[in-house]
Amino acid sequence: MNAEKQVFIGFVLAILIAAIIRVIEITGGLPNLYEHLLYFPLMLSGLLLGPRIGALAGLMCGVLLSPFSFSDSDSLISNHEIAAGWILRLLAYTLIATIAGIIARVVKELNGAEKSAKLKYQGTDLPNIYALLEQLKTIGHSKEGAPDDIIDIFNFRLQNMEKIQQQVGTEKANELVKQMAIQLKKLLGDKVHVGQTSKDELVGVSADSEQNTKELQQKIESFLEKPIVVDGVSYQMDSAAGVLRVKKEQLKEDHQKIFDEAQSHAFNALQKKQQFSFLEQNGAIDQIEEVTFSRQFSEAMKNNSVQLYYQPRLNTSSGYFSVLEVSAKWVHPKRGDMSLNEFKPMIEEASLTQQFTSWMIQRTFKDLKIWQKQKVTVRISINITINDVVDPVVLNILAHELQETKFPAQNINIEVSERALMSLSDKAKRYLERLRSVGCNVIAANFGEGRSTIQSLFVLPVDAVKLSEELVQKATSHSDQKRELASMVKMARARGLTTIATGINDRAKLLLLKQIGCEELQGSILSKSLKKSEIPWARIR
Repeated sequence: MNAEKQVFIGFVLAILIAAIIRVIEITGGLPNLYEHLLYFPLMLSGLLLGPRIGALAGLMCGVLLSPFSFSDSDSLISNHEIAAGWILRLLAYTLIATIAGIIARVVKELNGAEKSAKLKYQGTDLPNIYALLEQLKTIGHSKEGAPDDIIDIFNFRLQNMEKIQQQVGTEKANELVKQMAIQLKKLLGDKVHVGQTSKDELVGVSADSEQNTKELQQKIESFLEKPIVVDGVSYQMDSAAGVLRVKKEQLKEDHQKIFDEAQSHAFNALQKKQQFSFLEQNGAIDQIEEVTFSRQFSEAMKNNSVQLYYQPRLNTSSGYFSVLEVSAKWVHPKRGDMSLNEFKPMIEEASLTQQFTSWMIQRTFKDLKIWQKQKVTVRISINITINDVVDPVVLNILAHELQETKFPAQNINIEVSERALMSLSDKAKRYLERLRSVGCNVIAANFGEGRSTIQSLFVLPVDAVKLSEELVQKATSHSDQKRELASMVKMARARGLTTIATGINDRAKLLLLKQIGCEELQGSILSKSLKKSEIPWARIR
């Protein structure tokens, strides 16, 4: 609401208040009753119109209820009131309306900040997939321009992003991505919207596409060949670009399908090792024969082509399995059975991580309900960072399932990758700490793949450390690495952290990890990932 409207409404409100006061004066009613009832419209004016108009209304109320506003003050207002009481009332009215307005403004700003955060990619604050989809929808339904206006959707795949992140760290890698987004916007024009859909994918949406294909290709290829400079250091990005050109009317029909098709086109170009690929959709989007990967995977989760598996984890003290780690397999119609590690890169590319992780949590708790009814006690471990990012939405879903099922929180292990822990947002950290406070255990997973030390975990909200397969493998091959691993396990246990080792696929590793005091072991020599029907309940304690 603009300032002119606010002043007008404030003026109308003042007239209404004056009319109420006049009624009080004429009828000689109950001044105290009317006086207290006025708090409600004043609060409402502050909430709806803001602190300034609310304060003005409160001030006017106080003045109009002063002794100077009544022709017969003796009958309506006491001597004490004339002396000082009306001044306190004036201040009260003004403060009540002002405070209500300030509260409303703060709540509005917080809601705006939260909404804005939901539309930003964590780490870079670039527009995320939801913001880009909203932009496509806005363009498609805009009344400006003609239905056959050209829209370009750019997908830039940063193939060596993970390697760079390992070399320079997450913070510097995020700066690199942001700098690339800025340069892309300069390259493609001010009207282009550049966002980030995964840690190694940038997407641009341009509603001002007048260049021919050849010029566009030359411009993008020239850009991709140049290094990105951050803080005086040059980084050569191993990137590939795909461009999907559509008409505005196609976005109006189904902007989600268009976006999925753009990602699928870019992914196919990457598979063919093409640095630049251009596709123009001339026909109706409904005539596209190829089912996009995003839609294909979503349907696979619905029709149970993706299924949960559970891998038991051995407790070295008791000799029994103590935890079931949740995993998944996808029975792909063309590629056959695919483990989570095999299809994980695919769902990162298609920005399906949140959807898959949420599905995995919900299906796990569905199984837990069944086991609860069967009086089976079990501890579960769930990895929530498929793409090395702690998503607050996923944590919220986990909390919801805990409340719904009443499952003991102390029997839930939340696995968070080491890299994700090192780049926790304030909100994600707060959510993790809240889940820990009710009993959930947080595990620093894949420890040894990043650049952090065991000491750095002591200040993070974790209860256990899960050693990476690479760390375990090196310890069995080199004596120095063995001593380092033993020292690491000892230090972790001294600080109250449970130590877990994965990748135990032979007897040498099994004996080594038992010898150095690792508390929980997991690997193929102990047990593979199992279907629900294959879980050895007799060996679980």
